[in-house]
Amino acid sequence: MRFLNLLSELGENSVVILFTHIVEDVSELCTRMAIIDQGEILLEAEPWHAVNELKGRIWRRVIDAERSPRWSGNIPSSRPSSSRAEPSSTSTATRPPAPGFEPSEPDLEDVYFSTMARHMGSRRKESEPAIRS
Repeated sequence: MRFLNLLSELGENSVVILFTHIVEDVSELCTRMAIIDQGEILLEAEPWHAVNELKGRIWRRVIDAERSPRWSGNIPSSRPSSSRAEPSSTSTATRPPAPGFEPSEPDLEDVYFSTMARHMGSRRKESEPAIRS
């Protein structure tokens, strides 16, 4: 905690570059952020602005991982849910991608995964929704 407080104090008067995969660090410490993949800047924005850009475009549905093996940890976009109590599938789209999806408030994890899905999406058809678990 002292280290985070020190970074916050240093950031008041100078630029601090912080590399992290911990979403809470970004949301609490950073006024600007960048998502970088293999040296390429994919997104540079204020965290709150990046989250607001996804409003109305995040859809989730609760899944039964035991009864649906295709949502297991074998798929590249699958991840344990850190902030959600139940396993869920998430999609970024302007409308529900399939029956059972409900609108959901976006967060910084959604910003990261939707940014990466668009970047990696050149290998999939544009019409396919990017889904992560």
